[in-house]
Amino acid sequence: MSYQREIIYGGVRVRVYGGIDEIGGNCVVIEEGERKVVFDNGIRFSIIRKFYGGRIEPFGPFELRSVGAIPPLDAFEEASAVYVSHFHLDHVGLLSMVPLQPVIKVPSVSILEKTLARWYKASSSWLAYVPPDFSSKIGEVEPWKEDENKVVPVPVSHSCYPAYSFLYVGESATIFYSGDLRFEPLSFIRFRLSEALERVGVDRVDVAILEGTNFSEDYASVTASTFRNYLSMLLKEYDLVSISIDPLDLETFIAILDLSKIMEKNLVIGSSRLTWIIEEVGKLRPEVLDKIYFCDELEISPTLSIRSISLSHEVIKNPDNFLLIVEPVEILSLLRKLKMWGELQSLAGSIVVLTDPEPRETVKEVEEKVLKTWLKSFGMQIVRLRLSGHYLPHEFRSIIGTLKPKELLPIHTEEADLMRKLFRRFSRESKE
Repeated sequence: MSYQREIIYGGVRVRVYGGIDEIGGNCVVIEEGERKVVFDNGIRFSIIRKFYGGRIEPFGPFELRSVGAIPPLDAFEEASAVYVSHFHLDHVGLLSMVPLQPVIKVPSVSILEKTLARWYKASSSWLAYVPPDFSSKIGEVEPWKEDENKVVPVPVSHSCYPAYSFLYVGESATIFYSGDLRFEPLSFIRFRLSEALERVGVDRVDVAILEGTNFSEDYASVTASTFRNYLSMLLKEYDLVSISIDPLDLETFIAILDLSKIMEKNLVIGSSRLTWIIEEVGKLRPEVLDKIYFCDELEISPTLSIRSISLSHEVIKNPDNFLLIVEPVEILSLLRKLKMWGELQSLAGSIVVLTDPEPRETVKEVEEKVLKTWLKSFGMQIVRLRLSGHYLPHEFRSIIGTLKPKELLPIHTEEADLMRKLFRRFSRESKE
């Protein structure tokens, strides 16, 4: 038996191949009659940490499958489609290793091509298998509409854009699969979960397969309003403020962009992995493109015509006029090069905000202690801000009240027992 958990509700069988009692690695299979669909294809980083580290690296995806780090082949047998909720690796996984039979349905084909496919295509490691194989059938989900597999993609807020929950509307049961989601969106580009389900026309479900990432966290995450207030304070008190975000987090980018406009700052992009966002901003907020710059030092050609500016000669010398938005690896490389070239002046009085949207269970591309050592050597202060891409535990009651599930299957959490206890309590209270 290769699956972790199985439940049967009516004539619907739910099998979970990854994500039980762990954060990430989601893979959920729904079967009813002759219909079979798969929700997510995640990498189980909990398994990777057990078998690999340092100089011990995976030989490739076949070995990863043999140790259980990626879903087994039987999860996909006779499936008509694999639905990817969003492009974080613990959900999208290694698309090249999905068998050719099912269609891979992704949130956005163009964003997949501009982000993961571009970032990992030339990788010398197993991450080269993240982009789909050229012969795979790739489709794009259509929000709000029930498709040929009885699946309704529901747009949700998350630290990756676009992100979806999925509603399976079967003959004998309705199943809600959350993927990963925030309850309170950071910006206007996504709905609250209650508003999204109201638009779909669903007021209750039979089974909720619900993530619970933050139930195992022992420190508080900030809310959307707290984030804006805190960042506003930093912009008033410090010279140059740099904010590190997940390179897939369009929602946070938009929130920071709106705040920079209020604070009369120009937003400077300091990482090439964020360039894909500009085209999306052009669709959503074309009137603010003239307030966005690219660092000259990146030497990139963005798809839209926005201005570039020198990090060393203009931004650092006039920090009050700018807000720098980055992802850690590339900005560190830029600053190191500037220092090596003798073009980096002291950054004392500047601060770097690490937003940390995902739990530390997910893969890190840079050793945190090394990152901090370098940034401190430049004179920069560092503060970590837990701006979670997941709903907060106190919002669980509202989510249960919105979904009104008859059964709960906790996933993407280390505190499944606590979630089940709270679910029973909230369900009992709603009947009294």
